[in-house]
Amino acid sequence: MSTDELVYLLMLLISLPIGYFVKRLHGHREKTFISTGVGVFMTIVLCGPHCLHTVVAICGTIIILKKATWQHCHTLSFIFNFGYITFFRAGAFFGLEPPTGFSNVIMLLMTLKLVGISFEVHDMEKAVNSPEEGNKKKYRPVIESPSGEDVVHYCFCFVGLLTGPYFKFKTFKDWINNDKTIDVPLKKPLLEKVKPLPVIAGLFLVLSYSLRIDDLKEDGTFYQQPFWYRLVYMVFAFTYFRMRMYAAWILSECVCVVSALGAYPVELKARCGQGPTVDPKSIELSEDCDYDFETIHNIDPHKCDFTPTFRDAMRGWNMSVQWWLKNHVFIRCPIRPLSTMATMLVSAYWHGIYGGYYLSLMTVPIVLIAEDLMMKSFRTEENKVNYDRLNWFFRMRAFDYLSIAFLVLTGEALMRYWRSIYFVGHVFTIIFIAVALLKRPKRRNKEDPTASTEKTK
Repeated sequence: MSTDELVYLLMLLISLPIGYFVKRLHGHREKTFISTGVGVFMTIVLCGPHCLHTVVAICGTIIILKKATWQHCHTLSFIFNFGYITFFRAGAFFGLEPPTGFSNVIMLLMTLKLVGISFEVHDMEKAVNSPEEGNKKKYRPVIESPSGEDVVHYCFCFVGLLTGPYFKFKTFKDWINNDKTIDVPLKKPLLEKVKPLPVIAGLFLVLSYSLRIDDLKEDGTFYQQPFWYRLVYMVFAFTYFRMRMYAAWILSECVCVVSALGAYPVELKARCGQGPTVDPKSIELSEDCDYDFETIHNIDPHKCDFTPTFRDAMRGWNMSVQWWLKNHVFIRCPIRPLSTMATMLVSAYWHGIYGGYYLSLMTVPIVLIAEDLMMKSFRTEENKVNYDRLNWFFRMRAFDYLSIAFLVLTGEALMRYWRSIYFVGHVFTIIFIAVALLKRPKRRNKEDPTASTEKTK
């Protein structure tokens, strides 16, 4: 384990008892200020002078929320925060110190929160001011317009500060204003979360000791190894990467559970990121109701590892951020055919300025096209079991291939690795698209005279 990984682990472990303490508080102000105080302390300790960037981003968003109209506040906030995070990362070009890994992670999640709260304000005002929106049957939670102080508390809440999950401002306010968090049971949901952790942690420790990921970044002895070695290496590299992320996200979900953030009665049918999908006023809740933590459910290791399709596996990975991307980019993209491409572009831009992110994430739409075409052309009711097994194998190899970007970061290092295995991922993707298009049955034209002749016969 690297020093940074040990620090992340330490911060998450420290957050567990603090979260349990905050859960047992009754006063709204005590819960608010302790959560913010811990978050500010962590930010200053981990980021040093770089924490000033968080202040600039928060102040800029507060000004937008106060001065801009509700019709434009979400767009302006999106442009400002994604523009500022670019300046933050490219600070070296302006004579500033380059950001540390910790400050980069905190700014990543804060960007989602600041843009997200602006969209919440926009959507709330739209529902209130547009009769056609208000008449829709879908439950739309109404929030009070956040004050500047609300924005500060939301952004600096220690829960989810470093490793997520993303949660809405409405979820945060529900948690702060809930006087009964002390009554939320912890044992069952906590055991459910940590159940796969020993296996995940064991695999991570073994692979972090066995693999030298830095070798991928340098044009050294690794690239003198045989082709089969370089090809198989990506399987173990991705296993190491996802075990690391699984462990961090499971622990971060545990912090949410022990603090009762994101706990809602099961009758409200909460969903990841969204929160309740049923209006609490429309049903009567009992005093001893059961709770779930679906709102902060961020990772589904079983789905990521065993679901047969690439698309479904993506839905189980970093689920709260997937929800954010879907609801703030995908469904709002004005050009529907480009919505997937636009979502992947924003995701790459959010992750960082390294070329590897763009090369990897912009390949995802092509992989999805290949998978969809192959399924339409070859998957049948009779062969679906064997087809799904084969599809699982190839989609896992696609994840292996694309994940190298998140380990080597730079476009140059990623291209060096892909070139060393002859761009096998791209080659197979193109072959699958070509074969599926050739196999796909052609649609008959209704005006085709041949078709009518055959019918008469």
